[in-house]
Amino acid sequence: MATISFDDNANHSSEIETLVLEFLSLVQTLEDESDAPIIVFQDGKSEAYYIKCNIKARDAARFCDTKARLNVDAPEAFRANRELLLTNKTFLKMKDDAADGREFNDIIVEYSKTYDPAKPLKVWGGQHRTHAIIAASDVESRFHGFRVYFRLDKTQRTEVALISNTNIDVSNDTFDRMVEETIFGDKLRRWCHHANLIDPGEDFPDVGGKSEIITVKLARTFIVNFHLGKNIGNELASDELDRRTYEPYEALSGINADPEYESIANSTDILGDQKLIEAGMKFAELHFAQRNAVIQSPKITNRKGFRNKALVLSVLFGWSYVAGLLQSHEDRLATHYSIPRTTASIPDPLNAIEMSRFHHNTDAPTYRGLGTRSALKDRQRVAQLFLARSKEGGAIDKSLMRKAVSTVVSLKYAQEGY
Repeated sequence: MATISFDDNANHSSEIETLVLEFLSLVQTLEDESDAPIIVFQDGKSEAYYIKCNIKARDAARFCDTKARLNVDAPEAFRANRELLLTNKTFLKMKDDAADGREFNDIIVEYSKTYDPAKPLKVWGGQHRTHAIIAASDVESRFHGFRVYFRLDKTQRTEVALISNTNIDVSNDTFDRMVEETIFGDKLRRWCHHANLIDPGEDFPDVGGKSEIITVKLARTFIVNFHLGKNIGNELASDELDRRTYEPYEALSGINADPEYESIANSTDILGDQKLIEAGMKFAELHFAQRNAVIQSPKITNRKGFRNKALVLSVLFGWSYVAGLLQSHEDRLATHYSIPRTTASIPDPLNAIEMSRFHHNTDAPTYRGLGTRSALKDRQRVAQLFLARSKEGGAIDKSLMRKAVSTVVSLKYAQEGY
């Protein structure tokens, strides 16, 4: 067996040495075959231990697990990696290359038998290359380059997963999902399941723009705006609701958790907040009503932007903020929760076509319509639109849009001293 030594920058650990020996006794490496030394490295920032080696394709195919999860102690945990694109042309080319004997390098795995011990090499970087190796069954004798990590904690595991994907086009939605799982566990996903925003057994999408379900960012923002609106609504009398503008919040996305969401997630029980769950369920009803109306109506083009109008940033932000704002104003809340009426000329609840065409006389010629952007102006306008509807009921028509936007414009002028 290959000789094991620790790099000068790595603290010696007998536990890590034992794990490396266990790994080498299970997996055939080129280093073992050629009696080359195995060097144990330690990351200077995370202090994670790893080795660099070349693993025979046969063993890579046998022992690699592309369904790695960040929380190894939660049997219900969902995948942490991106969805595999097995029909993508780039992958198909990669698969052909592997079959022709191409050797891949820098595949990132974690050696762990905590779950699914039959596949102890949990893949964090190089999922598609790993699948290509698995598919190339007739070149099992080839060796491929791996970086193998040992004894990772959840924070180290997340960092490895993030670093492993910095050289490819990974969306913020994937980062959000990884960070969410690491810091908060699966509470947000379970809340979405309870609220019918995600089907049971379903996970958040890799790329929200290509999906038709709620993302981590949207779910976080929904919860934050519900709380922000609720706190303000509790302080306002009914006759004060329509005398001010509101500022729905957009949660940050990426490798750091949004501070507003983090504060709420750490201080409240989102799974036990029945009012919050009810709001989520009512929003899910609106989303599916909008989606079904667009799909079924011959009067509106079946475009994703129209189907998913409820999931447009400013629409979701405004709706959830008003849902919180009206928690202490039950009559208007009931109207807000009702699905906007459709008519012969308005075939979908959110009137997506008219919203996209809307243009106030104070708008620049380049304005793209109501509920199409996430800028503060658009968030304020959409919130006012839903607030106005909670008072008047009925359909979301052009008249209601103009009234709501004119209210925002007038209130802002008044605030500025006009």
